[in-house]
This record gives sequence, C-alpha cells and structure tokens, in this order.
Amino acid sequence: MTEYLSTQAAIAASAAVLALAVAKRKLVYYQTDLAKLPKAPGGHWFYGHEKDALDTDCGDWFRANADNLGLTYTMNSGCFGPEMLVTLDPGALNYILSKRVYDYTKSPAIRPVIDRIMGRSIPWAEGEEHRRQRQVLAPVFTAEAVKSVDDDIRSASDKLTASLQSHVQNSLTDASSTVRVNVYTWTSRATLDIIGSIGFGHDFQCGESPEAQAISTSWKRTVELGLGTPGLVAQLILKTFPFITDLPVSAIQAQGEIKTIIKKLAMDIVEGRKGSGVDYKNGKDLLSRLMRLQGEDDMDQLLDHISTFVLVGHETTSDTINYALLELSRHPELQTRLRQELLDFQGSGPGGEPSYEEFQSKLPFLDAVMKEILRLYPTASHTERCALKDDVIPLRFPVTGPSGKKINSVKIKAGQSIVIPTIAINRLETIWGPDSTKFRPERWLDNDLPPPTSLTQGWNGLFSFLEGPRMCIGYRLAVHEFKVILSSLIKHFEFRNTGANVVSRFSSTLQPLVVGEEQLGVQIPLDIKLLD
Repeated sequence: MTEYLSTQAAIAASAAVLALAVAKRKLVYYQTDLAKLPKAPGGHWFYGHEKDALDTDCGDWFRANADNLGLTYTMNSGCFGPEMLVTLDPGALNYILSKRVYDYTKSPAIRPVIDRIMGRSIPWAEGEEHRRQRQVLAPVFTAEAVKSVDDDIRSASDKLTASLQSHVQNSLTDASSTVRVNVYTWTSRATLDIIGSIGFGHDFQCGESPEAQAISTSWKRTVELGLGTPGLVAQLILKTFPFITDLPVSAIQAQGEIKTIIKKLAMDIVEGRKGSGVDYKNGKDLLSRLMRLQGEDDMDQLLDHISTFVLVGHETTSDTINYALLELSRHPELQTRLRQELLDFQGSGPGGEPSYEEFQSKLPFLDAVMKEILRLYPTASHTERCALKDDVIPLRFPVTGPSGKKINSVKIKAGQSIVIPTIAINRLETIWGPDSTKFRPERWLDNDLPPPTSLTQGWNGLFSFLEGPRMCIGYRLAVHEFKVILSSLIKHFEFRNTGANVVSRFSSTLQPLVVGEEQLGVQIPLDIKLLD
C-alpha cells in the first residue's frame, strides 16, 4: 500500500511539474507576438508539427505553409516544447544572421549534434570565439587560395573519372550498354581526396584507403539512423534536454562514431606534420593555420577543427554534385546542352581545359546549372536559431494574423526558437513563380529572376550558404570543386534516369531516398553509359 501511494505521489508530482512548465510557457507565449501570428494547421500531440515537416519532400511542408500563411508563422514543437517561430522573410533573416548574428545562436538542439559529429569548431562556435576562428581561417578560402589548389582539385576529379570508367567498363554486359550505379557512393571519393590533399597533405586514395572506407561507413550509418523515427525522437529529447548527450539511443551514439574515426586520423596527421620538420607557423595550408590557431596547448580542439573540415569539406559538395546528376538525368536535353558547351570550349588551361578564371566566368550554362541546383537542393536544408535576449524582429513582408491585423514585426522573449527552412526559402512560389520547384537553369541566363528586394543577402540571392558572418566560409572552394568534377563527369559519361522516385529528407544534411526502397538507405541510382 505504501509503495502504491509513493507511486501515485510521484505521478502527481510529475504531472504538477509538467502542468507548471506548460503554464509558464503559455504565459511567455502571450507576452510575445507569437499568438498574433498565423499558425500552421494540424499537428500531433507528441511530435507537434516537427514530424510533418521532416516527413515531406524538399521542405514542402514549410513552403506550403509560407505560400498560404505568409513568410512568418508559428508551429508546434515536439515533446511538449514551446511554440516555435518560423520565418522565411528576407528582412528578418538579414536581421538575425547579419545585423544581430551573435544575439541569435544555434539551437540548443543542434549544437550538441554538431559537437558529437565534428567537435567544437567553427560551426559550433559562437560570439567572439567564432569571430576569432573565422578571421584566422578566412585567408585559406579566398579566391586566390582556391586558385592555388586548382591542380589538386583537377587531379582528384581525374582519379574519380578514371575509377568510374573502369567500374563501368568492367560491369558492362552484352545485353546492355549502360551500368546502374548509385552515384551517391562515388562523388564523395573525389571531394574527400581534395580536402585531404589541400588541407592536410593526406591521400585518401579515391575513397579506397581504410580510413576513407571507415569515414564513409560511419557517415552512412549516422545519416540513416537519423532518418527514422528513433532519430526524430532522439532529436526531440536533445531539444528538450540539451544537456543529455550520452543516452543509449543508437541514433545519438552513432553521431559520435565518425568524430572518433576522423580524430584518430587527424592525430596521425598532426603528429606526422610536427615530426616532419616543416615549420607550421609559416605554412599557408589549412593544417598549418589550424595549428597556428590552436598552438599545441589545446590539441583536442585542433583535432575538432580537422574533423570538421574533413567531413564538411567533402560531404556537402558531393551531395550537390549528386543532385545535379539526378536532375540532368531527368532532363537529357539539358545534359546534352551542358556537354556541348563543355566540349566546344577551348580553354587556356592544360590540354585545352578551362583555367580557374574561365571556369568562373566563361561557361554560362555550367554556371546556371550550378546555381539552379544550389537553389533547389541546399545541403544544409534548414537550420534553427535561439534568441539570447528579448528582441523585436522586423519583417520586410508583413503577415496577416488570425485577427486580420497586419504584423510588421515580431516581439520575442529570450530563449525563443526560430526555424529557418533554407530549402523552402529557395523554392517559394510567391517569390520564384509557379515553376519554383522545377529545375530550370535558363532562369539564370534569361535574367528571369525575382527582384532583389524579395531575395536574401546570400550568395547570388540564394540562402544556400546562409548570409552574414556565418555564411559558409568555404563556398568558393565548394563552387570550384562542383564545376571541375561535374564537367569531367558530363564529358565522359551519359547519365540516364532509371525512373526511380527519388525524394529528399533531412538527416544532418539533405539526403536522397528511393520510394519503396527506403530500407536500402540513401541512394541516387542512375544508368551510366561510357562516352568516347
């Protein structure tokens, strides 16, 4: 009887604490402007709107609500969390990410994930620490710095092309002139080679080295666990209790595996550099700058920096190339047009190839394809921010609340979570027109673009690299890698659509899945034909 009463008392106490927390959140909610904003319809009692948002293709849930409700609205958080503010408004984004960037930090739900996957490097850092790290590393990613590693990029691209040619040739049968390949597993070989070579002087052997295989396997496991319901539950738990990072949940534990693998490799690289006699204090490569940034006193954070650039420096670019190959396979006439531009161009580089400068300015259709892919498939498809203080966020495009009143700004309290759905921002029908979700590179050539006032302050008006002080530091390197690798692949292979229904979901970054084959994990299956 005593145990029963104790259990009942514990349940009653827990219910009282939960009720008090909900009441407090409601009080804060009505002290802000959130109650005045339009709200997304529907929602689940436990998942809120978060499962709906993550289960739809390419941010369609966010986009549909923005097109119906306006560019700023609210959504229910999962796990009984407080109301979340969603904004796709370019004025609000500029305020949050440029004018008040260090008053809005990464979400407490996201920072532990970044720490587990990569460590406490630039993506994790905030405030003065972020400003200091960026200032030291920025010179590594200037146009001149990227130009200086052009040979390394071309070499890695050539290795990928040769390896894929060999694979296709050896897999051909008399019955078919094409070979079906999951391109997802191939492109990262070149981008990993590039970051290994130009950043740390390490050869990943076009994805064949043991450490490259370990990185690939661990990343695939991390991504695929994050795609399922356990991954969503783990995310909601971390959002509600961000201090809990060691739960025995596979989706959480898997996040730490890849950092362990890369840091072991990074330690070998660092020790090799220190023992080589090279004066890293005067070096211009990425490893030298990282060692100069951290010195030798905080080796753990130095290894976090290396882990970050090994992972981020190759995975996001390869994903973008994968989506380009998918869309070009769906539009063979555009693939032919791109191939013709590349074959017709006589560059001033070795063997008539385009030089670095020519890749940037003399291949207009290649440039248009790249911009359109980055618009449709930003690999960091959404992010979140958390307000550190009470504030009023201005809106460039007012919204109409439930009362019918126009709202020009949003008053928030410290701790407010703000969802920024990058992929939906780039696909808004109200901004980009009725073909906003269609792959149409010509829009960049015909100047059929929205007015600048309706776009963000990001690269080419896109939000794919964010904007302001937190804009992707390596975007120039990513752009050049994309152009070099895609050019080589398109000139040597024809990529054909298999008819697979490929959809995209978010797990760490944007991930492709085939409907009906979800159990096979991330993939973009294409039929590949060798060209003479």
